[in-house]
Amino acid sequence: MNARLPAHANAAAATAEERLAAFAATLELADIPAPVLRRAEELMIDWFGSALAGKGARPVETLTAFAEAMGPADGASEILIHRRRTSPYMAAIANAAASHFAEQDDVHNGSVFHPASVVFPPALATAQAEGASGADLLVAVVAGYEVGIRVGEFLGRSHYRTFHTTGTAGTLAAAAAVGRLLRLSPAQMLNAFGSAGTQSAGLWEFLRDGADSKQLHTAHAAGAGLAAAYLARDGFTGARRILEGRQGMAAGMSTDADPSRLVDGLGTRWTLAETSFKYHASCRHTHPAADALQQVMRANALAAGDVKHVVARVHQGAIDVLGPVVDPGPCTSRSSRWARCWA
Repeated sequence: MNARLPAHANAAAATAEERLAAFAATLELADIPAPVLRRAEELMIDWFGSALAGKGARPVETLTAFAEAMGPADGASEILIHRRRTSPYMAAIANAAASHFAEQDDVHNGSVFHPASVVFPPALATAQAEGASGADLLVAVVAGYEVGIRVGEFLGRSHYRTFHTTGTAGTLAAAAAVGRLLRLSPAQMLNAFGSAGTQSAGLWEFLRDGADSKQLHTAHAAGAGLAAAYLARDGFTGARRILEGRQGMAAGMSTDADPSRLVDGLGTRWTLAETSFKYHASCRHTHPAADALQQVMRANALAAGDVKHVVARVHQGAIDVLGPVVDPGPCTSRSSRWARCWA
């Protein structure tokens, strides 16, 4: 594809931020291979299931009640778990909170990022408000995935040790998706990225307490990205070097940032297609152990009642994320102890 850069930039001297913004702003349906579009449709169906699975969960219902209290009693965008209408901003917040509760939303391994929970909620809310077509929605979603995943890869594993990448890179993913639906110019998209990135947040410290912050991370990312895009449409400016700048995200949030990841194969490598589904409702770090346990149980004709205890040997990444969980126990989708069970 031939992305148009902001007016002040030229192709030879364009920054990675400018190239990424131009890509997101000028992406068209014809640029996207058919298999990538089909994958986007499958990911959307998967996301709907994850979002609806959040219904009834205490943290989700608390955040949704907040959104309903702070937003209008009616509007163009739907809060999925309550089938109520409100503003795009509040619908995005509520639906993003619901999306990340059951721990079955999709994941991109290289960026350690869950794109669906921060891309689909603001994109759907905006599409409903703007009267966008299904094709427009798909293009916006692809833009959001491609931007968010590359930002996550750029920030690296050092970032993930302290920051919840879905909450941080998620703000730019949401801004890209909403910005594409709003038909932002490349220059406006760059401003949206700046405003989104300066709001990036999400710390893993909540794991020590089994706190509800994980749902807040996705809710905030979706809302912040949506707001950044709408503000940019109205002329609000943001930092042009929010990712690589001297006081940008990499400077404050990473020690191994790799700028080449931001534009790696842009327009030819479709990272959305690299995103995988989760077949267990738990952190992906637990899946190898769960798969192994299932295999052993099938091979030995064991029932759940036959298993007295399980010893799972896991990789360091699992220990880093799940190690703070000190009170494991049986969980259901309604359990207030979910974070302690699955992190």
